[in-house]
Amino acid sequence: MIENNKISRTRKCSLIDEFTGIWMAAASTEIPGNPGEKGLLEPGIHAAYFFDSHSEKQLKLFSLCREAVDEKNAYLIYVAGKQGVKGIRLSLKDTGFDVAAYEKKQQMRIIDSEEFFLTTGRQQQFRPVQELIEKIKEFEKETSKLGFSPLVILFETDMIVRKGYLGNYKEFDESVSRVLPQSMITLICAFDRRELLARGVTNPESEIGPLHTVIV
Repeated sequence: MIENNKISRTRKCSLIDEFTGIWMAAASTEIPGNPGEKGLLEPGIHAAYFFDSHSEKQLKLFSLCREAVDEKNAYLIYVAGKQGVKGIRLSLKDTGFDVAAYEKKQQMRIIDSEEFFLTTGRQQQFRPVQELIEKIKEFEKETSKLGFSPLVILFETDMIVRKGYLGNYKEFDESVSRVLPQSMITLICAFDRRELLARGVTNPESEIGPLHTVIV
């Protein structure tokens, strides 16, 4: 465990050298092929993943889930969108992913995107960006205490986009990019192209991609 953490921290430093000061100005880099190529799950990565179908999304994100907990010894947080927590849990189990076992090890959790991003009550609002960032930092502290590293968070954004909070999410994306290089966190944002198109986003790679360090 300790040796793995040393390796991760070394790689994090190289990411900081590569991206600090330039990532908001430069175009994102596409990562073709398998999810594990080019260190997608390394600390400091803030990735955008654009998908066209439900099956395509599951193939990619569930592969990342398995790699995170099995190969990277990471703590995994899956933020579920339209499918909901129960739907993601069942879909993962259908692929042979033993959700209960990883939860028992305190290595993963599945939470709802509305619960994470939106306030409760009749008049839902997008939570303040700084509040969300502090929540992520708190997750990182909890992860460290449990002995897992890095913390990998997969955000499904479809429900948030559908409810009209794309602008708020983009603000969150831009802000979180500033804190990731100093952390042991990997954050992957999954965007449904169909939901984005319904909100007038015709070219997500150019409109949303630059808010991230890489495009999957």
